[in-house]
Amino acid sequence: MKIALKLAYLGDGYWGFQRQPDLVTVDCRVRQALEKIGVIHGDFCYAGRTDRKVSALGQVIDFWIDEDKAKLARPRCVNGRLPRDIWTWAWAVAPIGFSARWNAQWREYRYLLWHPRLDLGVMQSAAHLLLGEHDFRNFSSSKVDTVKTVMKLEISEENGLFIFDIRASGFLWNMVRKIVGSLEKVGSGQKDMLWFSNLLRPELNHGAPTAPAEGLILMDVGYEGLDWQVDEYSRARAAAALASTVQERMAGAMVARTMQRAMER
Repeated sequence: MKIALKLAYLGDGYWGFQRQPDLVTVDCRVRQALEKIGVIHGDFCYAGRTDRKVSALGQVIDFWIDEDKAKLARPRCVNGRLPRDIWTWAWAVAPIGFSARWNAQWREYRYLLWHPRLDLGVMQSAAHLLLGEHDFRNFSSSKVDTVKTVMKLEISEENGLFIFDIRASGFLWNMVRKIVGSLEKVGSGQKDMLWFSNLLRPELNHGAPTAPAEGLILMDVGYEGLDWQVDEYSRARAAAALASTVQERMAGAMVARTMQRAMER
């Protein structure tokens, strides 16, 4: 039988998701956990390759397993073998022929950008231009198969923190980060709307700025026909671990903020 798992992870301690020689990636840690439990046969498929320092809430993997070992692939069993910054929190029985990558109907990312004084209205107007099907060649480091459909691009703001939610049929390499980097330029007044709209003209071959990887999260991947079973115990344990991480990192951020304000006097 085939099992699908939803994974969440903090990406700052890893060289991306995909396996790389002599580097610690999320893939290798998940693979080690499944091998220790004795449930994996060969390779597994994953929904999307996230880059170094990119996090995920809804990464999806699938793999074959003997039916009599299916219970060993449940989230609370797998989590016991994973590092403290990787969690699986939901599972589903996948149909024969299912692929976490090729059966994905859409992927959704969230980008968090701390940049007070950006013009939210201007960025929302620019973002509207990206909805629908376009050639995103200028918004990517990839130059192959660059026509994609953006289904949603919403921007909100909470006390200087700008939240970008982007859903599309597929994403090119660095596409989300380049979209955010370009919207930031428009929102700060460094670039105008004509410059932004020209990024949708691939024949002009303009380069778009790339926002840092740390702010990016793979939030969810959409499929048809999967009945996800959420492991509430595993989700609660992950939430508790993340609360501890938030407390630690907020303290560090406030130290830097205090020093910044002192230097600006």
